[in-house]
Amino acid sequence: MFGAVLANLSPLLFALALGAALVGLLVWLLAAQGAAQKRTAWIFWGVALALALGGLFSLFQS
Repeated sequence: MFGAVLANLSPLLFALALGAALVGLLVWLLAAQGAAQKRTAWIFWGVALALALGGLFSLFQS
């Protein structure tokens, strides 16, 4: 099962990047209301960018 996940690593990384970007958007909206910090949204967007770049890298490696 773990081998199947590693065989499809690129789609997994893109899905995780999309999830992190959506959480970043949610935190950004909460920060506009004063319920969260914008720094947290930037962290989630940074994680999303890193995951997307990792997905691109693994896509071109195969």
